[in-house]
Amino acid sequence: MNYLAHIHLAHVSQTSLLGNFLGDFVKGSNLDHLPTSLQHGIRLHRKIDSYTDNHPVVKSLRKQFSANLRRMSGVMIDIYFDHLLSLHWPSFTVQPQQVVLSAFYQQLKEEPSKHSQHFASVRAGLLKHQWLQNYNERKSCLGAYQQIEKRLNRRIEFAQEGYQFMNLYHAQIEQDFLAFYPELIHYVQTVELD
Repeated sequence: MNYLAHIHLAHVSQTSLLGNFLGDFVKGSNLDHLPTSLQHGIRLHRKIDSYTDNHPVVKSLRKQFSANLRRMSGVMIDIYFDHLLSLHWPSFTVQPQQVVLSAFYQQLKEEPSKHSQHFASVRAGLLKHQWLQNYNERKSCLGAYQQIEKRLNRRIEFAQEGYQFMNLYHAQIEQDFLAFYPELIHYVQTVELD
């Protein structure tokens, strides 16, 4: 899953919003140097990613991508699922999206950018532009794909073709998401984090 889903799932499971976000930026299994709430969030983030990657719905969806897109299919699905979560947010959470994101941005603001250069860069961009709420617009997925392409120095080009694929199969992907996401919510509410 991508940033918005990790924040939402932290909210649903009442774990650290920031900790779940940090899962992409903190490396290694020794988390003892971090507060317990962040450790739990990072562990949940990793369990969410593993659960998602191994879920039959997601595995089946990845197989539908053409061979030249399959390498990046997981990333594209994660980002597109953020778009679909944004569209269907009220189906999964009573708390408005903006309230949850405001709490996240506040936690992010209070966290020093000590984890990595990549974290510092993403943190600065999120605090300045607060772009997570833009995922309700499908075009934001293309922008995210292009940013990843840029970060990869265009060694892998997938943004335009991947975005066209997502548009073409939007209805099927949305149906898959709506079948998968409630199962993921149930998983995060029951998984052990210690």
